[in-house]
Amino acid sequence: MVKPELEKQVDKLRGPFSFFIQAQTTASAFLLLALIAALLIANSGYAHELTAIRHLSLRIGVGDWNFEWSLLHLVNDGLIALFFFLIGLEIKRELVAGELQDMMRVGLLLSAAIGGMFVPAALYLAINANSDGGMISGWGIPMATDTAIAIGVLAALGARIPKSVVAFLVGVAIIDDIGAILVIAFFYTESLSWNAVAVAGFLILCLLMLNRAGIRHPYVYVFVGVGLWAAIVQSGIHASIAGVIVAATVPARPRIKPATLKHEVNSVVSELDPAAEHTEVLADQKLHQKIVGVERLAQEATTPLRRWEESLELPVFLLVLPLFAFLNAGVVIDTSALCGLLAEPVALGIMIGLLVGKPLGILAGVWLGIRLGFAIRPDGLSGRNLLGVGLLSGVGFTMSTFIAHLAIDPSSATLESAKLAIVIVSAIAAVTAYIVLRFGSKEPGK
Repeated sequence: MVKPELEKQVDKLRGPFSFFIQAQTTASAFLLLALIAALLIANSGYAHELTAIRHLSLRIGVGDWNFEWSLLHLVNDGLIALFFFLIGLEIKRELVAGELQDMMRVGLLLSAAIGGMFVPAALYLAINANSDGGMISGWGIPMATDTAIAIGVLAALGARIPKSVVAFLVGVAIIDDIGAILVIAFFYTESLSWNAVAVAGFLILCLLMLNRAGIRHPYVYVFVGVGLWAAIVQSGIHASIAGVIVAATVPARPRIKPATLKHEVNSVVSELDPAAEHTEVLADQKLHQKIVGVERLAQEATTPLRRWEESLELPVFLLVLPLFAFLNAGVVIDTSALCGLLAEPVALGIMIGLLVGKPLGILAGVWLGIRLGFAIRPDGLSGRNLLGVGLLSGVGFTMSTFIAHLAIDPSSATLESAKLAIVIVSAIAAVTAYIVLRFGSKEPGK
């Protein structure tokens, strides 16, 4: 059957369009657009409208039972769990079959990431040593890296950047994410409801049993996962941890081997009539079942972890993170606010931590790891490239803003100063890293 002309044109566009929307650079672009939109609105005559959107009340009620959250609360405590679920899937994949399998490579990444977390936190604490307890609690803010924006900067540099540099940045960012998750779990939980913790523990056990039993249907994990999220919210632990826990229980092994898939598919395909028209597929139940069987076999030869990770990338990168940025990044930028950053210990600690502490910590960590003999620096990862990656790690927008909301009183002016500091220093770090890498790297063959 000949395809209609319109369908041919759509087929030509489908491949490039799918590649476009799944690219990390596109994710970075959406995040930046949301950030710019929030800043423009917050510094215009529509600032009150942005505040109204943040505090828009969303309510669900059944009889005497009512559930009411603001849009900001829903995103920061609800949808953001999907982001952490995606991070959890990526971490598990890297541990099972990725960069975190090679112990010498892990040694390099681990030493760099630990240095990149410890030094910024130490600098922040040193700057805020004489401040009150509320300011001290922000030490976790400069520890984090925004992987999407950092990868976007590397992508803009193209072939000038060796693959080893990209792999190093991604590996450090993954361990950085693990560190941030642990910090949130252990240091930003104020009080616990042990009844809710017990329910959460029971649901975690259920998820582990589902994995052990070979249950692979996503709806089962969604159902139990939502229950776990609700229990963790009630426990006092931040809901983001629920996403990571559920991700850790997602099956990472295929049900059948590739050789089995090939044999089974060949046997099914051999029974199909190559001259069959689309009307026969529609009308012939047996033919339809054979084709569905091929699809089922393909599903069993892949892993739920990989499938769900790919399914979540678009909604998380193109919806959840931009919405998070739009609702959280709208800070007022004026002369007095900018001048006040240097006088505000929290803001100063964040800026010094991200812009100085990150590259210094990563360089020191790499040097120490190699010096102690448990790390090897790959080819292409020159000192200048290491400095560029260190500066890129100072782009801490998404995770740093998230931790700032946990560490600082939401009603205080300090939170606004902290968010402004994160925005300003992340922009400086990204531009500086681009310059260092752009003029310090040569294109292949030159």
